[in-house]
Amino acid sequence: MEDGGRFLPALFSKDFFTAGFTSVPNLLFKYSRRLHLESIDILVIIALLYFQQTGKKEPALNEFAMVINTAEEKIQASLERMRFKGLLNISDNGMDPTGLFEKIMDLWAIEKMQALQEGYNEVAASKKATERVETPYLDSLIYAFEQEFGRALTPIEFDQISHWSSIEGYSEELILEALKRAVLQGVCNFKYIDRILSHWAKQNLRTVREVKQYEEKYISQRQLKRGRNPQVSVRWEEKEEKYKDLYVNRLDD
Repeated sequence: MEDGGRFLPALFSKDFFTAGFTSVPNLLFKYSRRLHLESIDILVIIALLYFQQTGKKEPALNEFAMVINTAEEKIQASLERMRFKGLLNISDNGMDPTGLFEKIMDLWAIEKMQALQEGYNEVAASKKATERVETPYLDSLIYAFEQEFGRALTPIEFDQISHWSSIEGYSEELILEALKRAVLQGVCNFKYIDRILSHWAKQNLRTVREVKQYEEKYISQRQLKRGRNPQVSVRWEEKEEKYKDLYVNRLDD
């Protein structure tokens, strides 16, 4: 018994290390919220990494269930959800998490772009001998856009938001208002939102309150004109016709 007592710990220690370890990327946890992952999704991903690192390419649902002690139905729902988001590719050849790592890389690139943009702003501010405008709400803006778009933003899209806030000087409330207008119009793209913000800037509208006052004044003027001449069709008076649907509902309904 004494010999066995010394032998078992040594044998366990050997097996403990030779069995290997499952490596989980820290960036997975860091960006889990931005990837809209639920807790069950993270467990399933960890189990998948375990299977892949132990040489099992096509784990069955019951094997997942044994590893993470979760019902097969919940595991199946998680796999389908991540497949729908493009995080997993499930085929006859097994489960490929390449999409997950590509999206993590996109989020990592966004952070790098943010760091580069901040560095650029500091250099530009130093050259102009002016104080750099801080944008503490940048993260909340990115989160709001991702919620409305239903996906993580690309580095180019992130750079556009940073440009609006730090270079153009648009306030957080104005950017969010432009986002809301675009969503309500069913046109969720950055070019459209940029046109809204640019046109407000041309009218020197810097707050949501000023935008609404401008719209109310515009509606009053148009209604007055229509009252004088009912035959006059409703048209925008701005020179740039392409902006006609950016402010208020169409008046010819």
